[in-house]
Amino acid sequence: MASKQVDKYVSWIEEKGGAPDILAETLEALYATGPDDEATQRAQRALARRLEAELPPAIYYDIIEDTPFSPIYLAAGPHGLVSLDFGIPEGDFLAYVHKQSGGEPRPSTEAMAGYVAAVRDYVLGKTHDMPLTVDLSGVTPFQRQVLEEARRVPRGQVSTYGEIARRIGKPKAFRAVGQALRRNPVPIVVPCHRVVASDGTLGGYGGKLGNTRKIQLLKLEGVVFA
Repeated sequence: MASKQVDKYVSWIEEKGGAPDILAETLEALYATGPDDEATQRAQRALARRLEAELPPAIYYDIIEDTPFSPIYLAAGPHGLVSLDFGIPEGDFLAYVHKQSGGEPRPSTEAMAGYVAAVRDYVLGKTHDMPLTVDLSGVTPFQRQVLEEARRVPRGQVSTYGEIARRIGKPKAFRAVGQALRRNPVPIVVPCHRVVASDGTLGGYGGKLGNTRKIQLLKLEGVVFA
């Protein structure tokens, strides 16, 4: 290795009395040889790991056009679905994804194919399951607790903000639960529409037609309204 070569040459130079011209010739010869292939490959692998750690993750997105909920936008990274939205301009969706992930979302039908198929089939009523991996690393620990608990509410049933608050061990935080659900980055997949107010009202939903969409989703899942 290069360090052993340096030690060897330094010892030899010291034995010769440390002549400057010998030192210069020795270093020039050492630099000329360069590192061996194994050392070069190790350095390249280390650099690749460092760059991967420093750069934001690759984020891809796609659009589902043919649904009853207007175009649905989806974005995913290496650890799962990071965002889903509908009823907003595409530019607003991309800006949100960029802000949350730090990466520049890139369109990719191929990378998003599994997510698109699962969500499309669900909202068209072709399947009752949507077992997608969701990446909630961009939300607060409290919001993650709330969203994970909301995901446990079965299809065809509803829960309340107060019930979710009790289940996560914070019974007085029902208002904070409502706010956390309103900021859900992956609605439908994390079914915040299944959580309603304790008085039976819907409790609000994202977008201009929020409650209309909430009713659509609940009816799709078999919830009967009196």
